[in-house]
Amino acid sequence: MAGRRPGRPATRREILEAARDVFAEEGYDRASVRAIARQAGVDPALVYHYFDGKPALFVELLELARDPRAVMEAAAAVSGPGRGARVVTGFLQAWEDGDPTPGTRFRTVIQAVCTSPEAATALREFLTERVWSRSLPSDDRSSVRARRASIASQLFGVAFQRYVLLVEPYASASIDEVAALVGPVIDQLHGEMPQSDLDAMEAVVGLDEQR
Repeated sequence: MAGRRPGRPATRREILEAARDVFAEEGYDRASVRAIARQAGVDPALVYHYFDGKPALFVELLELARDPRAVMEAAAAVSGPGRGARVVTGFLQAWEDGDPTPGTRFRTVIQAVCTSPEAATALREFLTERVWSRSLPSDDRSSVRARRASIASQLFGVAFQRYVLLVEPYASASIDEVAALVGPVIDQLHGEMPQSDLDAMEAVVGLDEQR
């Protein structure tokens, strides 16, 4: 296509930079691969070549290891006591594993969503579309949304105290110790949440790899 640059070593980085701008301006829902390609000055085919589409691009920008939807679909059902502790463990490991300074990725995301309403909107839309979109037709959607929000508030609240405010005992405790403290609260909030939602939550934080 005339005016489009072919692939070259810097193309991947330029696509990422363009995607960051487009997501910030348009939000996740309205952003398109074509708009990202136009911003980067490349053919849309190159976006798919490097990232396999919009969700993969957003995952890369969040520094997630993988698309939560792909993991969710592969997750197996788990039952029994202690599920809340496993969810907390997986959630914290997602922010700490491979990070020389644990919590840096979490702080970066929090700074972005706190300073940019557009970034917050993009993150919310991404999570809604990729993580929570699979619900059973018979679900009480208002009840499900309330339980999801309550569990998310617990997880992000713990992470905020651990990585941002450095509140003890969360700041210096091991992941297992934090999971033992918070896990029972998550268990209680689970309540009658549909199995599909519980599987999705565990998949998002990578618990299928721990089983």
